[in-house]
Amino acid sequence: ATGHEAKTIHRLLEYVGSPGTGGSFMRNETNALECDLLIVDEASMIDQILFHHLLKAVPRGASLIFVGDVNQLPSVSPGNVLKEMIVRRLTPLECERLQGFPDGWTDIGDYIDSKGKKKHTADTARYRALGNSIALPPWRWVLSRLCRQCKTPATMGSLFDGIGGFPLIWEEINGKGSCLWASEIEEFAIAVTRKRIGGDESELQQNRSR
Repeated sequence: ATGHEAKTIHRLLEYVGSPGTGGSFMRNETNALECDLLIVDEASMIDQILFHHLLKAVPRGASLIFVGDVNQLPSVSPGNVLKEMIVRRLTPLECERLQGFPDGWTDIGDYIDSKGKKKHTADTARYRALGNSIALPPWRWVLSRLCRQCKTPATMGSLFDGIGGFPLIWEEINGKGSCLWASEIEEFAIAVTRKRIGGDESELQQNRSR
């Protein structure tokens, strides 16, 4: 997506030798990387020694972004670098904003599940739902281009929708009620879509079974 080749950190730093045999990194403070921005994915796997050499090779003035999950694969060698770097986790509101949802989209208060039980919205459910949802900006572009091919406002059926991302975008373009939705993912996701989009998924489920 960036147009640049992705590399392992060892390859990026031009490691010479075999791991554990006293090899060396050719990229360092005297032979820094040529970049303005460096994004490191799966950062939970970085150990202290590799992190040390990476920082030495980052040129002065460059930005360094770490992406990862402290609950994913840890480093094999000593050090839990990513976990120790994290000051705090993003709030659900910040997650909503990052993905393009309106503020408080997943903050629906008390809701009734499919078994008629009353439940309260917990941050855990919000994090999980947002983590499984779509990012709206790129899909808004895709759906707007798709709608240009329709001569009149179109109706979309959104199956297995998460927290209403597709219906939200579609109804922004084609008007309220232009998207039928159904979800079998989990109770909270269904509750969010019903609260924010309205209606009931049963209509689409009936159409799907015909």
